[in-house]
Amino acid sequence: MLAGLAACGGGRADLPPVIEAYGRAVPRDSLARTVYLFNFTDYLAPSLVEAFERGYGVDVVVDFYDHTDAMIAKLLAGGIGQYDVVIAADYAVSVLRGRELLQPLDHARLPNLANLDATFRDLPFDPGNRYSVGYQWGTTGLGVRRDRAGDPAGGLDSWALVFDSAAAVGPFTMLDEPREVIGAALKYLGHSANTTDPAQLARAEALLRAQRRRVLTYASATGGRDLLAAGDAVVAHGYSGDMVMARAEVPGIQYVLPREGAMLWTDNMVIPVRARSRYTAEVFINFVLDAEHGAALSNYTRFATPNHAALPMVDSALRNDPAIFPAAEVRARLEILRDLGAEARLYDAVWTRVMAGR
Repeated sequence: MLAGLAACGGGRADLPPVIEAYGRAVPRDSLARTVYLFNFTDYLAPSLVEAFERGYGVDVVVDFYDHTDAMIAKLLAGGIGQYDVVIAADYAVSVLRGRELLQPLDHARLPNLANLDATFRDLPFDPGNRYSVGYQWGTTGLGVRRDRAGDPAGGLDSWALVFDSAAAVGPFTMLDEPREVIGAALKYLGHSANTTDPAQLARAEALLRAQRRRVLTYASATGGRDLLAAGDAVVAHGYSGDMVMARAEVPGIQYVLPREGAMLWTDNMVIPVRARSRYTAEVFINFVLDAEHGAALSNYTRFATPNHAALPMVDSALRNDPAIFPAAEVRARLEILRDLGAEARLYDAVWTRVMAGR
């Protein structure tokens, strides 16, 4: 998607003084000229950018980040004054809240918040949705080229494909996301992805050290997806929607959630404490929460929507795909990454040593 699509052109002058849309009456003069977003790559439908610009006369400029730690680092380094809306993973919301880097939301300005499914309200990382609202949700597992992997004796639904050299079916990539990679190793070993037990983390570190020399690359979500689709990788550690997007291009791709357990996550819309225009940010959030727009977002990204009102408009093939909306018994094996506070340093140290190869 191109940042700052100029769909609105000179249309701002043609808009009425009060814009009635998506459950809100918005005074045109209260809107900023531009809304600045910080988001993962390829994670917002261009049609929604165009519709927002056309409907409100506000230009949309998007900066991209490749992984959550990079997003947090940029905000901590002063980025809180650069963006109006940031897409943040669940545990990242906790981190940013703890640093007092988020503005509370005015729910009176978000009537479409009523569209959010009850499952995605009042979550532990943000009780009462005071600072965040759901954007998309999904899982982290393995994309596998079934057309090249064959049928190994241990099956394809195991983290062994990337952690056990004897079970390898070909070149593989891992996400460039420390918590996801360490979490995958911990799940394979039978531990919680949120453990702070030094002995369990030491076992995961040893596994990752042994794995490192075999990893094709530590890739962004879209990078791993593209390597899998191109055939450079036979297995890619990645997110559900990205793997399903790749499957649309290469039918031989299968997305699996390893039987040892995997990660479930929610991405959320938040407003940094020094956002240039909180009001315009809330108008944008309410726009995304519209049922039709929530469906358009999921139909583009191939991720699951937390927007209950949007579900009937989500493509039926997507809505009925267990890779995107896993069954209850599968979800029971999934774990949400938590903000570990000061104990996060244990994971930072593991990652630093693994990447250093010492």
